[in-house]
Amino acid sequence: MNIVKRKLIQLLLILLLPVITGCSGMDTIRLGQDKPEDLDKLLQQHEYARARQLTSKHAALDTATIQARISNDERAYEQQVHAEALALESGNDLLGAVEVLSAALQKVPHSISLREMRNTIEPERVKQLQTNEQQQLIARAHYILNQQKLYQQQANLEAPSLGKRWEHKRNNKEALSLAENLQEHGQQALDQNQITLAKTCLQLSQQLNATPEVDSMLAHIHATEDAHKQVALQETKLAKKKASIKKAKSRKKEQLDDRKKTATLLVKAQQALDNDDLQLTRATVMQVPPSAITDSEVVAVQDKLDQAIDVRVKKLMASGDAQYRADNVLQAVRTWTEALSLAPDNRYLRDRVERANKVLSRLEELKRQQRKLPPNTLSVTVQPTRVRAIRAFPQP
Repeated sequence: MNIVKRKLIQLLLILLLPVITGCSGMDTIRLGQDKPEDLDKLLQQHEYARARQLTSKHAALDTATIQARISNDERAYEQQVHAEALALESGNDLLGAVEVLSAALQKVPHSISLREMRNTIEPERVKQLQTNEQQQLIARAHYILNQQKLYQQQANLEAPSLGKRWEHKRNNKEALSLAENLQEHGQQALDQNQITLAKTCLQLSQQLNATPEVDSMLAHIHATEDAHKQVALQETKLAKKKASIKKAKSRKKEQLDDRKKTATLLVKAQQALDNDDLQLTRATVMQVPPSAITDSEVVAVQDKLDQAIDVRVKKLMASGDAQYRADNVLQAVRTWTEALSLAPDNRYLRDRVERANKVLSRLEELKRQQRKLPPNTLSVTVQPTRVRAIRAFPQP
């Protein structure tokens, strides 16, 4: 009896051997134990766990050199797999990256880096698959809805053929299945707080096959959106109120700063006015902030400045006129120019300066002509005679 059993077992092993050896990735599987001569092959196939088990059973193989070789090969393999998975992830092939990492972890199950990488990519892969499925469902739902609409339009014109009716019936059946799947994805999107995606899925589901469940879910979404809008509106109002308060405080501070600055400038302007330094007084008054221009104190100083400038300009104009009549044209120009610096818009002063400059130009031209006469030529020296062409100037 034992012989019969033994022969049956041997026969079973013989029958299973082609199956085992024919499976991909199973060429290293032995019915017995690994042998020392299999070490190189195990390392080539990255079977590091079996290689270590083999060295632990054969003292001749359990050397520091062989153990170092196994560790180095294993470390290099981990780096290679990590780089390959990273490249696949960068190319958005998350499924390929997970498969590579899973296969490697069967050979080096103790690798922390590969396991952590797979744990990181796996959720993204699931999310990617879910997103792809959602996109396919949404695209298919739009197609079915268009087909149903087209069928109704054609049916209104003429009776549909048997083939069209059969196709329409098939589309209606698919619409029910799509509506159910879209409802599930809509619920998943709601659970993940993806309101826009949930709304899209549920609206398509409702168009394909309206159900109370979908109506309730959409009503919940609308209520949630309304609540969010109310919260956003309240937040906007609160933000505007805070901004208004902040702006009012800033304006109040600016006004206080302007008053302080104006007070300091008024003291400086009054001192310059008392010292008859009209240029400094004007420059100081011009620094007064626009918000304080109409203040009574500023207006009073401005009036005093205007009166002082008017008196100074008249004196300088009269002095320049006298200098011009005395043939001191250059000094007259200087005097009138000083008056112009106080009253740059005074056209009477500007006319005087322009005329005097023309006289100076003519005199300079006569001097140049005298210098150009030959040495032996009898010449008459031109004296800058009194300029009688303009005796009286228009008065402002």
